[in-house]
Amino acid sequence: MWQVDVHKGPDGLTAVADDWRNLLNKLPRERYFHNYGWWKAHIETLDPVSDSVSFFVVRNNGQAVAILPLRRRAKKWVGLPFRQWELPTHLHVPLNDILCDRDVTTDEVIAALRHALRNHESGGWDVLIFTGVMEESPLTKLAAGVSGPVIATLLKTCDYLACEGTYDEVTGKFSRNFRSNLNKARNKLARELNVEFTSVTDHAELPHSFSDFLDIEASGWKGAEGTGTAIKLHPDLMKFYQQLIYDFAPRGRVMINSLKVGGKVIASQFCLKDNDTLYILKLAYDENWSKVAPGNMLLERVIQEGILRKGFQYVNLVGDPPWFKDWQPDSQPVYNIALFNKTPAGLALFSAMKIKQWLRPFYYRYIRRNHAEKNSRP
Repeated sequence: MWQVDVHKGPDGLTAVADDWRNLLNKLPRERYFHNYGWWKAHIETLDPVSDSVSFFVVRNNGQAVAILPLRRRAKKWVGLPFRQWELPTHLHVPLNDILCDRDVTTDEVIAALRHALRNHESGGWDVLIFTGVMEESPLTKLAAGVSGPVIATLLKTCDYLACEGTYDEVTGKFSRNFRSNLNKARNKLARELNVEFTSVTDHAELPHSFSDFLDIEASGWKGAEGTGTAIKLHPDLMKFYQQLIYDFAPRGRVMINSLKVGGKVIASQFCLKDNDTLYILKLAYDENWSKVAPGNMLLERVIQEGILRKGFQYVNLVGDPPWFKDWQPDSQPVYNIALFNKTPAGLALFSAMKIKQWLRPFYYRYIRRNHAEKNSRP
């Protein structure tokens, strides 16, 4: 009944394209990182080795019921070598998941995968790492431990705001101080000439808006004179976002929002969109205009658009930027899930990580106590 096919690299992704698209219709909830085009852009531009990712297609009676993109890595933990398979990760890929039919259980899928890895040409495995998975992911069900020893660690939250009711109702839960800051920024912006908000989804107009976004992002602390992390400074990142535009834009799923003053862009967002959610993957603003809080002013206009035009129900900031907490967003936990094989290396690694997890609260309590004692000294 159960069978696993393995396909490697970009050619492997092409080979599973039909299965991938069929599975999308069987997910409980499709998000942008489940999309075939997202993974195509990821493995063709962000992976250092073109065939480093393998696609494990789990079949039941010949029908694809799950696809797991995994990369094999040889690693060490305090000198102990172990064999790790993991969901591919990258700084620009903060959320992750597998594709899994709602009608099968995660434990059934993992049981089939374990058998396939045991007979894989690489010679087995010690640990499976799933990083950046939201609470809604079927992978979180592994925390029950049915499939083997497991450690689930909270990494961060995925924060989002519902565009429901009126904007006054949305802002009603903000702190008085934050509402005051928004009012001040809004009043300062209103005194400027030719203030304009634009939202571009048209495929022909996106390249120009994307170019403006790149210029704004590189003009501040991410630019060549700062951390050097701006997208336009890295050809692989440029190709990644261009590939996203190429694949998502024809279906109206790329949106670049901008706030302009006198025709000049002072804040911009690169977003992907699905049936009910706008995901702000990247936000940039001109630091010379910080007096009008351009990032918050642009976000305010986007939320107002969601409320008025009903083009999306939620605005999702993908990660958990500290400044977004002022907007009192709802949030969903994001986890790192490690599943261990019952090999000597796997069990040793599980024990070591369990001990580390158990000691962590004591360590942080010690750090806080020392910090408090230093601050109390005259």
